[in-house]
Amino acid sequence: MGKALWPTLSAFSNTARGGVVIIGLDEKEGFVPARNFDAQACVDQLVEMARPRHPDEKPGPLTPRPTMLIEQMEVDGAPVVVAEVIELPAAEKPCFVTSQGKERGTYVRIGEGDHRLDTYAVFQLSTLTTPSTADREPVTGSTPHDLDPALIERTIVRLRRSRPRALAGTTSDLEVLARIGVVDRDSGLPTLGGLLALGRYPQQFFPQLMISFAVYPGEDKSAVVGDERMADRAVLDGAIPDMIDDAVAAVLRNLRVRRVVVGTGARDIPEIPVGAIREAMTNAVTHRDYSALARGEQVRVELFPDRLEVHSPGVLWGGRGIDQIFDGGSRSRNESLARLLTEVPFADRDETVGENAGSGIPRMLGEMTGNGLPAPRFASRPSSFVTVLDRFGLMNPETRDWLEGLGGSPRSDTEDMALALLHHLDSLTVDELRRHLAVDTTIAQRALDNLVASGFIESVGGVYRLADIESTPALSPAQASIVEALDSGDVLTVRELSERLGATVNALRPLLRALVASGTIQATAPPSSRNRAYRIPRT
Repeated sequence: MGKALWPTLSAFSNTARGGVVIIGLDEKEGFVPARNFDAQACVDQLVEMARPRHPDEKPGPLTPRPTMLIEQMEVDGAPVVVAEVIELPAAEKPCFVTSQGKERGTYVRIGEGDHRLDTYAVFQLSTLTTPSTADREPVTGSTPHDLDPALIERTIVRLRRSRPRALAGTTSDLEVLARIGVVDRDSGLPTLGGLLALGRYPQQFFPQLMISFAVYPGEDKSAVVGDERMADRAVLDGAIPDMIDDAVAAVLRNLRVRRVVVGTGARDIPEIPVGAIREAMTNAVTHRDYSALARGEQVRVELFPDRLEVHSPGVLWGGRGIDQIFDGGSRSRNESLARLLTEVPFADRDETVGENAGSGIPRMLGEMTGNGLPAPRFASRPSSFVTVLDRFGLMNPETRDWLEGLGGSPRSDTEDMALALLHHLDSLTVDELRRHLAVDTTIAQRALDNLVASGFIESVGGVYRLADIESTPALSPAQASIVEALDSGDVLTVRELSERLGATVNALRPLLRALVASGTIQATAPPSSRNRAYRIPRT
């Protein structure tokens, strides 16, 4: 066992849920037991590497030392060593290769590889539980005249009504602004948080602290439809209340709407609920990283044919995992700004920007699932936090056609909804299904167990995915449209089929898998190949 293992142990220590390393298999020979492997010597080396060090001792290969569960097992009668690496607590990260140093030797696991983090990502890992002071920093070159007097007046009026003790003893507006963190008490200059919340034009001092918006015509940024790379784009700046309102408006003008009868009238309902969009924008600008290293990054709002993505600079802060952010807890990287935004109103109404009560994500979840949409999805990447809101309901015509094509014995509504989610999201856990459908854990578990027993899905380590399902002889309308598109003799990729049929790539993939499994069509390359295309079998 050589030093090549150290980056992997660092990566698993820094990655959510850790990971497992199996030592003693020969990858080049197809993961068969390695010849002359000394399992006990390997165990001894791992134990020595991970043992506590006395302050006077030379540091170990990894700093801080990783936490591992080490045991010997057998594969095909030969010994191997299995090391389960436990994710380090947030306050102890990052784990790095000692000889490389923290900035060059910190890794995370992405896919099947170890990814070395850059300086900014290392900084993010190092400050996961340390509140930022960036929002309280005075802004050099600014003056109180750079603050919006009308917005200041409305904010102070609200404060007198909602938190009169915050104003006790103050004799001027400037004293009030210093007390609530809008102005630095020592220098008299506006703070970063004060300019962002109440400034006339904060981008005069920080050009990139804005929201960029773009609409892409394809499934990802690389897709070009005709000559069109972007269908719409905008730069949204100003104070935070204005940026949020403008960003919501930009998204809404690019969404489809449906007409819903309400009482004796009717109203237009957008594909994604307005409340969910607004919460996503508010969370992004309130909780993003405003440290000096991140001030060159904007919040990015990107609309695709099937989803809305909101990218916020900075990882998920506070030492929480994705599963824990649904509990309604409130933790703020930017404590002063988050508190201030609970009193700052929007330009055209008395509603304030935020609540600082941990209600944003639960509200987003309720807005989405209450409108028949999948729950919001979140991802914490090395340098950013991403929120994804899907544009269409689970049971759209495409999905219903796909479900009908699966055949089999009758299924419950919960089982069909679980299949629809897997058709769209690729994988699910019991807890994720419970949140998506707002059902009890027992009901979610029973539905997944039944689908496993029926052969529709498979479970590995508590994560459920679609099995390779063979289609029934009778083609569904969606499957028939694929066959018809290929009947002319064309050989088409999934993206070409998507453009020709007007269906999403995610909707087509399971249909193509079923058609290939049944022999109705042929694939020209393995599933992992980017050149994989489809054709009618040659006779």
